[in-house]
Amino acid sequence: MPYVIAPLGDVKGLNNWPEYVSALRELQEQAFKRANALWDGFTPGGINPIGQRYGIGPLRPNDMARDVTDSTPSGTYSFRKNILVASTWRDLFNFTTRNNMITALAGFAITDDVLRLNALRLEIGGNKFPIMDIEEAQRYDRTAILLKTDQGAPLIIDPQTFVQIRAYVESVGWQRVVPLGFQLFKVKDLVLTEV
Repeated sequence: MPYVIAPLGDVKGLNNWPEYVSALRELQEQAFKRANALWDGFTPGGINPIGQRYGIGPLRPNDMARDVTDSTPSGTYSFRKNILVASTWRDLFNFTTRNNMITALAGFAITDDVLRLNALRLEIGGNKFPIMDIEEAQRYDRTAILLKTDQGAPLIIDPQTFVQIRAYVESVGWQRVVPLGFQLFKVKDLVLTEV
């Protein structure tokens, strides 16, 4: 899977990297096509859909709260992980996507000044992707890892699909890895609850 590593400020900051903007547009277009195929009779409805419309919203930590390696209870879940053991592979996310929800993954933001990871591995629906070496990210204070769609299909994850994202950990301490992308939801109540 092709990917690009860049300073987070260039991607989501003042410079508004045009490649990221176009990648998100492409991802949204492909996600809408997938939703239209899965949810017959539904059309896009924005952030507050009514009737036969599906909604769009950000990736939320609680929708990834079934992480079996983190004891933090649902409702207070965060993208921040306390890494207690170094020199090993660790799950960052390990969950099954919710029913009536499509996840569109554009990449990851590592928002800490210290990078404690040097590789990422994704498995989605039984499909294992090659390990991504992210040591280049040590050059930046905060980092974005963008999954390129020009050389491969965008990561559109269907409802009820197993997702495992692992990292090779170099040092212990807190690390915040925030997925970049969005979710489409067929049932508005899925994103209104606080649990």
